This record gives sequence, structure tokens and C-alpha cells, in this order.
Amino acid sequence: MKSALAESGIFYCYLDDFYSGNSEDIKKNALFKEMYRWIDNSVHLNVNDMFDAALRNTRIEMSPAERRQFYEKHIRHMTLTIDENGNVSIELKRG
Repeated sequence: MKSALAESGIFYCYLDDFYSGNSEDIKKNALFKEMYRWIDNSVHLNVNDMFDAALRNTRIEMSPAERRQFYEKHIRHMTLTIDENGNVSIELKRG
């Protein structure tokens, strides 16, 4: 059932008594698919562009080795933080 729906491009549908097995998997997959679609349409961040802009705006020059080291230490390990209202912020590793 799930594969037939997916092959038809239907990732979620109203479930009734006609199908009672594995409905939790279908619901969960539909939610994830829709959330990924929303994220793809709403958020775009390229950390290389961000780093280049930060260097340009601060007029800081770094060698390729320094850039790699900074990237690996501070940017690569960034994390998402979610507040009590559901707002997301990105935290760079500062240490």
C-alpha cells in the first residue's frame, strides 16, 4: 500500500478502516516528507558563502590553512537551538 501511494506521488492520504496495518509508519513518513518540503522551501544557508561574506565584511584575510582550521573548529560543529516558542537559531562553536 505504501509503495503504491509513493509511486503515485501520494505521500499522505486520509486513512479509514480500509487499511489498519502500519498506519503509524505512513503518518510518520508523510509528516517527515512534508516537513522536509517546508524546510527546503523556507531555509537556505550556505556556510561557505556566509564565511566568505564575514571575511569580506570584516576585512580579515586568512590563508587557506587558517580558513580550513577555523571552518573545522567553529563552523562545521554548529548546532541548532530551539526556544520555548519553537524559534530556531544557529549557534557557532566559539571555544
